[in-house]
Amino acid sequence: MALVPLKQNVTVTKPGADDGWGGTTPGAVITYKARVSEETNVVTNQYGEEATTSLRIILDKLPDVSYDDVITYTNELGVTVARKPVSIEVKRGLNGKALSTEVFV
Repeated sequence: MALVPLKQNVTVTKPGADDGWGGTTPGAVITYKARVSEETNVVTNQYGEEATTSLRIILDKLPDVSYDDVITYTNELGVTVARKPVSIEVKRGLNGKALSTEVFV
């Protein structure tokens, strides 16, 4: 059970593989329950640079999300945001297990 209520859904699209003919095959699509906050944050990206994000997504435990994936979220008004993650942070408990994952998009 998650620490915060996970009422929204996000879709994670994995990158496709090279098909050998100059194209790519479609990647896997995974849907996760999440808590999404639409807020502006300044975070440090994977290269150590500051970046501005518009979504903060909290996922339960340690889902399969990487910097190459495209995360898609549609809010209650029908506005869809589809971007790659800028920062992925795993929050751990005292025992070392992953409690939640925070993804900034």
